[in-house]
Amino acid sequence: MEIIRHLSNEELTDFTLESNQRTLRSTLEALPDWAQASTERPEEFWQKQRSMIWSRISSPESGSSTRLVRRLPVLAWSTVAALVLLAGLMLDRASVVPPHQAQVDPDHELLVAVERAVHNDGPAALDPAALLAEEMVQDIAARPPIRKKEPTHEN
Repeated sequence: MEIIRHLSNEELTDFTLESNQRTLRSTLEALPDWAQASTERPEEFWQKQRSMIWSRISSPESGSSTRLVRRLPVLAWSTVAALVLLAGLMLDRASVVPPHQAQVDPDHELLVAVERAVHNDGPAALDPAALLAEEMVQDIAARPPIRKKEPTHEN
């Protein structure tokens, strides 16, 4: 311990790294032997494993289909409950949220206003002037056309 106390931080770090590398190297070198030893089992162990697997495959009670059949009602009822909850939330949300209002397009409103003004006869204050203009047009239309004499060129 006294040796470690006299080491600087860099030397202590290097010493620790070297120690860890030696330990890791010895562990990794022994790993294939440990794996081989753990897989070496007697033949009767493997025979027992095979018989257990085949018994599980052939037995209808432990099959995955029977588990599914037993869980099917639970699955159906949970699906129904989730759908009812979802429908309730959607109905509640629809009653709380105001309906989506259409955005107003100012160009469209201007176009509609211009169409109304064109189709409108004009303001009521201009009605007498409109009547006077109509009478003048009718009077001009009722007169016979004025023929101008062509000037004769006498030279």
